[in-house]
Amino acid sequence: MIRKRIAFQLTTGFVLIVLVSMLTLGLIFVQVFRQYAFESRQQTMLERARSISQVVSENMQSNGQMRGFGGLMRFLDTMAEARVWIMDKQGNPLILTGGMGMGMGMGMGAGSGQQAHSFYSGPLPAEAKNVINDVVSGKESISQSFSDVYQEATLTVGVPIMDSNKNIIGSVLLHTPVNGITGALYKTISILLISLLIALAIAIGLGVFYSIIFTRPLKAMNNAALEMAHGNYGARTGINRQDEIGQLGSSLDYLASELAGAMEKINQLEQVRRDFVANVSHEFRTPLTVIRGSLEALSDGTIQNPSDIESYYKRMLSETRSLERLVSDLVELSRLQSGKITLNIEPVHIPSLLFDVAKSMQSIADKKKILLDCHISEDIPPISGDYDRFRQLFVIFIDNAIKYSPENSVVTIHADKKNTLNVIIQDQGYGIAQEELPYIWDRFYKTDKSRKSSGTGLGLAIARHLVQLLNGQVSLDSQIGKGTTVTIAFPFGSSSIA
Repeated sequence: MIRKRIAFQLTTGFVLIVLVSMLTLGLIFVQVFRQYAFESRQQTMLERARSISQVVSENMQSNGQMRGFGGLMRFLDTMAEARVWIMDKQGNPLILTGGMGMGMGMGMGAGSGQQAHSFYSGPLPAEAKNVINDVVSGKESISQSFSDVYQEATLTVGVPIMDSNKNIIGSVLLHTPVNGITGALYKTISILLISLLIALAIAIGLGVFYSIIFTRPLKAMNNAALEMAHGNYGARTGINRQDEIGQLGSSLDYLASELAGAMEKINQLEQVRRDFVANVSHEFRTPLTVIRGSLEALSDGTIQNPSDIESYYKRMLSETRSLERLVSDLVELSRLQSGKITLNIEPVHIPSLLFDVAKSMQSIADKKKILLDCHISEDIPPISGDYDRFRQLFVIFIDNAIKYSPENSVVTIHADKKNTLNVIIQDQGYGIAQEELPYIWDRFYKTDKSRKSSGTGLGLAIARHLVQLLNGQVSLDSQIGKGTTVTIAFPFGSSSIA
């Protein structure tokens, strides 16, 4: 389980990066250091061998005899820092020093031809003889052919000895064990291993540190997501960073806020649905109850008087018309909300339409002795729209004004043009309380003064959708006891209707 955690994976990644990098660099460094150390030692030994060759050349007679032998031995012990072989031109040893802890052996065996030495019995290996032959022939040589002679890894350089006439009169061989180089190499490797361990410890520390920094916001986002899954859309990550993790946290917070808004809308829609069902049930129950009661009274013979029977029939007819009107309004509202209504766009002269509607509605107003007072400017240009929908809209507002106005009052219809075409319908009715104004556009909503009205409560809901469909704006202002004013504004121009 721990292997699947980001903290473990991140720490492992740091360790692997450091391990691979350090091992790669270490191998390269060791190889380069080894090559450099050998080349440096070879160059140093060559320079010393050449110096010894020059000194020996000055002290060696042409017959191979040495002058100043004692001083030369002290010089070689001080300068060489290696085992030194001085050979004559036939390859016979003249001087053999046993430096580097080997003791010293020497011989003046010119002409002996044995090539045997106090610290090595038997003939030299073939490769060692080849080195001596190469040097005696005038070549400088670098080899490890004398390792068997000294029973350890040995680096050998050979330089010929020449007199002033460039004639070869002998040779110098310097032998030094390579354990010094190897020891330095091993010490370097030890330092590299210690550095690797330190780097690994630092990598583990950094991995743990950065994994904590990296996983902390992830845990916060995970907790916020779980809270949202349990319905808590107020949960927030609390991440305030400018990198990609911060952007992810901000996106999650934005998602939470959007889900909260969506859930609020869903709850509102659910409440609207419940209210709608309750309102429809209520609106249907009353007329159906009246119709059922009338039918039961007629069917069981309780009602015998012909005038009473006619009254019952008229009541049922009235309630049936109410149901028909309610169903028609519901269908109309549903069509408006679904956007399935097709508009017949044409130029509409609003003043003429308002006069026509007022004339049609006057017969209804006369029943309550209400005057429809029109103040409509004739110079208003036509606007693009659907004539029938404009008429339906104005009928709803004027009908409401008549319905909720007392007898012997006035309903004023005003139209003018400014930046928009404005239609104002004002009554002297009962008025609407300020706390009820936000709800008057809801379906089935009725103010207290209109509870006894025969309306369905859908008129203003339909009117609002008609205004939106015709790309207009509507506002309603009302005061208790003074009446209600409805203002509708429409833009000019054919492009105003979608």
